[in-house]
Amino acid sequence: MKLKGLVEANGYLSYQRSVPTDLRDHPTFKGRKLFKKKLGAKLQTEEEIHKAWLEHHRAFESLISNLRKVNLPLIKARELAIEARNLLKAHGFNEGDRSPNPFFTDEDNRNIENLTDYKLDQTGLLDETREFYNKRDSGEIDVNEDVPSHIQVADKAWNLLNTPKGEFKNQTILLSDCWDIYAEKKELDIQDRQLRKTFHRWNFFFDLVGDCVLTNEEIHGRLDHYVTYREQCRKDAVKAGKKATPSSSTIHKEINMACAIINQAARLHRLSIKIIKPDIQDTEPKERETLSPQEIMAIVELAQNTHSAYYKSWKELAILIMAQTSCITSELQRMEKNSTFLDADIPVIKVMGKVKTKNRPRTIPLVYKVDRIRELINTIAPESKYILGAVADKTESNISKQLKNILEKVNPKATAYSFRHAFKNNAQTNDIDNQDIAYLGGWSGYSLQVNDIMMNYGKKGLETPEMALKLQRTMKRINKHLLQSEPTENNVIRFPA
Repeated sequence: MKLKGLVEANGYLSYQRSVPTDLRDHPTFKGRKLFKKKLGAKLQTEEEIHKAWLEHHRAFESLISNLRKVNLPLIKARELAIEARNLLKAHGFNEGDRSPNPFFTDEDNRNIENLTDYKLDQTGLLDETREFYNKRDSGEIDVNEDVPSHIQVADKAWNLLNTPKGEFKNQTILLSDCWDIYAEKKELDIQDRQLRKTFHRWNFFFDLVGDCVLTNEEIHGRLDHYVTYREQCRKDAVKAGKKATPSSSTIHKEINMACAIINQAARLHRLSIKIIKPDIQDTEPKERETLSPQEIMAIVELAQNTHSAYYKSWKELAILIMAQTSCITSELQRMEKNSTFLDADIPVIKVMGKVKTKNRPRTIPLVYKVDRIRELINTIAPESKYILGAVADKTESNISKQLKNILEKVNPKATAYSFRHAFKNNAQTNDIDNQDIAYLGGWSGYSLQVNDIMMNYGKKGLETPEMALKLQRTMKRINKHLLQSEPTENNVIRFPA
């Protein structure tokens, strides 16, 4: 198929276009001369290829059009400053060399200024600039004639020489600087799969809103523009008879991500920016689906059916843990084998590391199918440090979707998160103490009307054998529907009397 930008290499199709020369220095391309996107490995028919090509072609053309409209003068000004700094260094100068020092006397500052001027005359850095402006003042050069680029660079260098050094800390920060500042501060590894998703989401945000100086007015204007655009995408999808996407929760995630990255840059550079997030039209149901005890038992039975087409050992492991605990997909995804203690008198798992909130780290006793859970952990990818093995490298949304394939056979509205709602519901219906619910679920004491002082005091004793035994008894009460479904209780490790 002869389509513009359609390229085949090693049996794979991709969309490739040369980046326009005037945009190669734009932060979006980072100096790259070629824009390249894979079309996917599963394309078979010409119709599928054309559809994938058209989607990437429109996206590229729209991106180029947008970048040419938004803030190009600002980008060029930034490039000019970089060239000016290089010019100063080449002649042995630094920014602020000619500016007065507030700790020196007036006479000392005049001496520094005179010495700098002498060095400037010796190096000839400003000779062509003086000559150009003298000719323009005398009429030899038309005042409407554009200032040559090398004169613009020298002009900027002169301004930098006279800028007080203390002001460099408050230098202009652009939106395009934010990701690098954020990644450096957080010591992020761009090779991490989850991070790449965040990086691509940031690039999508940045490409849409364009570059700008970080100020209150500019940032809020771009956040508002982004939300308006994304909500319009949802309206357009509904009009076309498609699924109402993106949902409000998706837009919230995208805005939260952008604000976190911008706020990091603002804090590090002492910028007076206080972000107020835009209002987002709510499209989500207020009540999330909660699984009933009967539905949980049915899902567990399906997950253990090794003869079914959808059976995977990691799915069985994930559902066996989620069915009896408050764990969510991302917590299991990051859970390492050294966080499980299933041979202890009281088998437990520990939720540690990167978690959603400060309350999420917790130790949870397992009371159901412990032997089977141990067996699965030992057999799933023995070489991996994660309990889910290679599946841990997939995105959280991918794992959740694969689990949903089982859940929806019992409850079409259920998601993997429904287990967490069910855990709280089962705990409350069995009259479990709110402090224990808060700890086992990683909820704040405030959300369950538990005094924070009581919560902090209680946490100090959670690692003791007495508290572990108490929590094990609590877990048995919460999961009595699962334990009663077993013909025996051999799956529960007894605590010695």
